[in-house]
Amino acid sequence: MKDSLEALDLISKKRQEVIKKSCREANGTPADWKISNFLKDEFLSIQDLSKISGLDISTLSRQVKRSVEKNLIMRLPGQSRKFQTTKKGAIFRSYVNEQVQLFDQKLFENWSDEELSMLNILTNRILKNALK
Repeated sequence: MKDSLEALDLISKKRQEVIKKSCREANGTPADWKISNFLKDEFLSIQDLSKISGLDISTLSRQVKRSVEKNLIMRLPGQSRKFQTTKKGAIFRSYVNEQVQLFDQKLFENWSDEELSMLNILTNRILKNALK
């Protein structure tokens, strides 16, 4: 049996593999997926995305440019500083989100509501201590 933190780390790595694989299958990258999730149905600027993601503006500018080139997001007509998800981007986001959700559901197959509640309490306690 693995140590709890080691097990959590392995689960996180496996989840990241699912995200990367799903993004590749949908002709995008994890960065494209994150941006499309931030945008969802909102119209955001690079500055807005920077505040949400915690990434610097130059990094986001490069990634937004790539996502625009892939037609996953687009500049709002008449507002060159705001972006929105395209239809292709929404399909991409939905596909990857669905794959991640399937992975997450598989993790908790056969868990009772009580077990899920206890896990949530304990992991949040760990997070609280980690952020002190």
